[in-house]
Amino acid sequence: MLSHLTDLIIWLEPHAFLLAFALPPVIRVVGHWIPEELFMVAMGVLAARTDSPGVAAGIFGAVVISHFATDQAVYLAGRWLRPRLGRFPRIEVRLRSVTDRLANSPTALLGLVPARVLPVGRGAWLAACGVVQVPWPRFAAVDLAALVVHLAVWSGLGWWFAGDLRRLSASADAGKVVGTWLAVALILAISAVTVWRSRERRTADAVAGEDRLDLRARTSDNLGRSRS
Repeated sequence: MLSHLTDLIIWLEPHAFLLAFALPPVIRVVGHWIPEELFMVAMGVLAARTDSPGVAAGIFGAVVISHFATDQAVYLAGRWLRPRLGRFPRIEVRLRSVTDRLANSPTALLGLVPARVLPVGRGAWLAACGVVQVPWPRFAAVDLAALVVHLAVWSGLGWWFAGDLRRLSASADAGKVVGTWLAVALILAISAVTVWRSRERRTADAVAGEDRLDLRARTSDNLGRSRS
């Protein structure tokens, strides 16, 4: 990671402010070339290397604004997909687990925060919020909070270790491993709760079905007796 990070910083530094605006939408499309976490760490390093607090604040502001605008575009794409999702079965399969969670629980939207910060399908979460038509003010507020945490974690890491890139590389790799395990633990917890609630709903539906059958049987008996 060290060589990639160093190369990225050298490439970004002459035009840091402009690229802070321009790269987030590119990363959303081709993130396998420039991982978002690496970009955010590099932005933290570049902000720390400036002599002006105003310039550093401008870089961070540009990053947040650009990411926020890009996230809104993905959200709107999800709204556009809603009536057309059947035409794109692969996308539907990728979004199904997230859309189910969002549809079943209003608090599931908070899952956007770890999904936005960690590499655990953030694009799917953004699009799924549009597909299930999460109200835009709620989505925007949670997304902005997630971006602030995202900036604090990854760009904060770059800022903190800007003077020692070798130390930065080791810390970033360790942070990514820890973050991935935390994400796995969170997904398992959410899955367990989802399965438990699904079983509860199935049990409730089964009981309701038995009650309806019992009511119909009693109604039929009463009608038979009245006729006789």
